[in-house]
Amino acid sequence: MRRGASASENRFSRRAFLTQVVGGGVALGVLSACGPSAPQSPQNAGPAPTAVEKLNAPQSISTAGAASTAAAQPTAAPAAASTQPKGQFNYVWHTTISPAWFDPQENPPQITPYNFAYALHDALVKHLPGQPFAPSLAESYEVAPDFTSATFKLRQGIKFHNGDPVTPEDVQFTFEHYRGANAKVLHDKTERIDLVDNRTIRFQFKSAFLDFLTLYGCAASGAGWIVPKAYYQKVGADGFKQQPVGAGPYRFVSQQPGTQVTLEAFTEYWRKTPNVKTIVMRGVAEEATRVALLQTGDADVANLIPGQLLDAVRKDSRLRLAPVKAGPIWLELGALDKPDSPLKDIRVRQAVSLAIDRKAFNDAEMGGMAPAEGNWIPEDWPGAIARPAPTFDLARAKQLMTEAGVAEGFDVDKITPLPPYSSFAERIASQLRAVNIRTQVNNMERGAFYEQLAPGPNRLKGFVIQLSGEPGDAAARVRENATCDGTFSGLCIPDVSDRMQRYDASTDPLSWCRSSARR
Repeated sequence: MRRGASASENRFSRRAFLTQVVGGGVALGVLSACGPSAPQSPQNAGPAPTAVEKLNAPQSISTAGAASTAAAQPTAAPAAASTQPKGQFNYVWHTTISPAWFDPQENPPQITPYNFAYALHDALVKHLPGQPFAPSLAESYEVAPDFTSATFKLRQGIKFHNGDPVTPEDVQFTFEHYRGANAKVLHDKTERIDLVDNRTIRFQFKSAFLDFLTLYGCAASGAGWIVPKAYYQKVGADGFKQQPVGAGPYRFVSQQPGTQVTLEAFTEYWRKTPNVKTIVMRGVAEEATRVALLQTGDADVANLIPGQLLDAVRKDSRLRLAPVKAGPIWLELGALDKPDSPLKDIRVRQAVSLAIDRKAFNDAEMGGMAPAEGNWIPEDWPGAIARPAPTFDLARAKQLMTEAGVAEGFDVDKITPLPPYSSFAERIASQLRAVNIRTQVNNMERGAFYEQLAPGPNRLKGFVIQLSGEPGDAAARVRENATCDGTFSGLCIPDVSDRMQRYDASTDPLSWCRSSARR
């Protein structure tokens, strides 16, 4: 299933050897009818109301053919402020707000930071409505037909919030010091960066790099979101998180770590002057409180309206429910590669899938608005395979458990959901009890969740419910979540890593499938 997403959340993928929980994901957000409007300019199309992860299909970022053709766009002149920004936009977030999200250098393989990046920062190339790889800080770019280089030309007159110009040196520094999602493949495949002139940067690759534009130009990594070299070196990574400086439409004003961040319009933003002067983002974990803030007019948009509050929202004429498409929700079954795990038996994994009532999940958590799919990589992502959602068949699930010799079931240490989606875990745990799989919900803070999702001895055990709307393609999602050295991989299946290496060495986007067919 897929959850609701922001406008910047697009195509994403999942893992074929994991059990998919639900189908698509609708993000249910609510907008207050009496509050000021959000900025309508394309650069502010990042944050959008969300509410459930994986029942709806996300909007698509199509990369087919994009890397093999030159893409030139007309140069936009720096913004001239004909009118001054006015008013305040109050956006209520459904989690605590981590200062780490303000630094694209450490971008994790998740979409959440982009709700802040689209306001604070700007990228050479980024997703905008109708343009999967829209030139932004770069007025034009070209990827060589043989995928061995990529050249970007900066716009004239662009600057960071502190007044420093955006230069090729900033682009080079950002890439060379990038350490977030997909950093390894980006660095391993790049031979050097040439500063051709005071506006032109060329990436030279060691061999054909088919996925460069996908990884660099959309939210599969933060490497394309440019930070100011001199300022970053002066304050360091920790200082940057506390006082970020970007080149986006809004500049940082202040933060209350975890609870609130205040941004103000950057009137010299190259694309256009924002309409709204101030954006205040607040982290409010309590679901009923988010709705109450909308009803009192203290919030203009609130993320994540859970199923039990949907009727109240629908009945309030002052509010507007905004389901938006997003990334998938999937259930990761830990210990698949442990020889003594009951989950090692494919019949047990099939039983888990058949015991999950996706329609009931959809109806209860997302008001029935999310489509189900049968793959953890949405079918509209480049490289994904469309599969029908498995049917709910409890009788067959019990039969498979019996055939596998575990009719009495077994205990799983815990089921840990991405915060704050605890109701997802409670519902899935309840459904699995019908086939005697017993587990307890383990709720965590989001920061701790992602720390323990990384491979290693402290990696989360048991079942994990992941939700992700990070744009990219199927390869990007597999690379980060399903290979032996992936950022968030919980398993090591050599065959998967081998196929990923074959893909990365190829210029054929279907090489993964072809290598599989030959085996």
